[in-house]
Amino acid sequence: MPFYFEKTGFKHVDGAPGPFQDAHKTQDNMFPWLIKDPPMMGNFNAFMSGQRADRKQWFDFFDVDDILLRSASTDPDATLLIDIAGGEGHDVAAFHNRYPGAPGRLVLQDLPPVIDSIQELDAKVERQKYDFFSPQPIKGARCYYFRSIFHDWPDADCIKILKNTAAAMSPGYSKLLMSEFVLPTTNCPLYPALLDINMMAVLNGMERTEAQFTKLLDVAGLKVVKFWSVGAETEGLIEAVLKS
Repeated sequence: MPFYFEKTGFKHVDGAPGPFQDAHKTQDNMFPWLIKDPPMMGNFNAFMSGQRADRKQWFDFFDVDDILLRSASTDPDATLLIDIAGGEGHDVAAFHNRYPGAPGRLVLQDLPPVIDSIQELDAKVERQKYDFFSPQPIKGARCYYFRSIFHDWPDADCIKILKNTAAAMSPGYSKLLMSEFVLPTTNCPLYPALLDINMMAVLNGMERTEAQFTKLLDVAGLKVVKFWSVGAETEGLIEAVLKS
């Protein structure tokens, strides 16, 4: 990274090609770069599936029954939860295992190569090929869920993703849930601080504070309901809805 930042005058340029592109002599973001190397993409998906095995799931500390299920539509064609860019579907499958009787559809969305590579997934979970930089095709779902997505992207791209999601949400009904590290403004633990540097180096992204997440959501027409936390050492959950 020192060689890269010497070229930029030791400034981080939001949205510009970053250290990853400079090191690998490519214009691709890391994800298109990985897609061109299926074994490497498989390793990445396996890592993402396993790296939270010993951590709390979001539904361990979020009030699913009262906030999501109590007022959810009982129409079998209604969508309860969409796991957007959810990889091999481990999060949505874990949700189904915890709430097997929950009404409505469960949907996993990701890029075509990821969906095509899935070897095993609970039959209850529908698979859909989708790029979150395009309009969200499922309207009026109860919950639009993202896990560890927004730290991968600079602000401008995050806003595009959020606006595409907000346009599909139903006022007074749909929830946006984001599983992310939320950095404290002082005394940040070592791991999320290092992860922030890693996101900058590899994806030109960043970890964010409550204020930074609140600003992103506001620009996209959304507002924070609550930051759910089990401590700064692990991911929390950001609950948001459409602004009225």
